[in-house]
Amino acid sequence: MDTSQATTLIRVDPDRHMNRRYSVFIQATLLEPAAVVCVWGSRRSSYQRLQVHPASTQEEARQLGKKIVQRKIRRGYRSG
Repeated sequence: MDTSQATTLIRVDPDRHMNRRYSVFIQATLLEPAAVVCVWGSRRSSYQRLQVHPASTQEEARQLGKKIVQRKIRRGYRSG
């Protein structure tokens, strides 16, 4: 996972009325050298949720971000 840009995934399932987006990116924080930030929500509204996963190094954050993206792809999300 590249630290300079976000990875955005999309999941669309018309049968379940599902139109979701999931973004993962790495950024520095005040308390930790790096953190993986996940933002998700419906593509139809501005409502979104945010979760921050702190990491002790950039490499740890990169590995965690890659793991999160792979998990979402297994659940049906596609690159958007």
